[in-house]
Amino acid sequence: MGTKLEIERKFLVRFPSSWSDLAELFDGIVDVKRINQTYLTPRKGEPAARIRKTVEGLSGDTDTVYHFNQKKPTGDTGVHEETEHEITEKEYQKSLKNANPDKCAVEKTRFVFKWHDQVFELDLFKGHLKGLAILEIELDDKDGKVELPPFLKMIKDVTGDKRFTNFALADKKLKNGKV
Repeated sequence: MGTKLEIERKFLVRFPSSWSDLAELFDGIVDVKRINQTYLTPRKGEPAARIRKTVEGLSGDTDTVYHFNQKKPTGDTGVHEETEHEITEKEYQKSLKNANPDKCAVEKTRFVFKWHDQVFELDLFKGHLKGLAILEIELDDKDGKVELPPFLKMIKDVTGDKRFTNFALADKKLKNGKV
């Protein structure tokens, strides 16, 4: 189990209204992931923990991976200490029994693509967050320059906005991607 520093920028973008809106990203597509993450009932004194089931790849050639993850804020906007490790399907199923009753599962399809030598992740949410689209990029340096792809219409930078953390998005009170 390793801990690493995660430096991330997040942008709320307009949900693509058609596949043609996404056509340019497919030139640089790296992967498509279908993600289902569940927050666990918190343990006293520990940051929120989650488990994640990820189906990687396109139909026919897929791989399912399970992870345990915890993030702890460092005080710098968009920077976290992240502890993550792979778990077995059996551990995942057992952990589901400890799901936080105040949270919904966060379901999303993630399109991983390259744009101008940068790797972006476009999350298109499903379930109770249907209609929400968030673009993320992980950086090596917190002052790293980000060149946003012009084919995605940015609404605003939500880095550091606690309403757009996955933990907050899992809140059962949210409806139809309204944050």
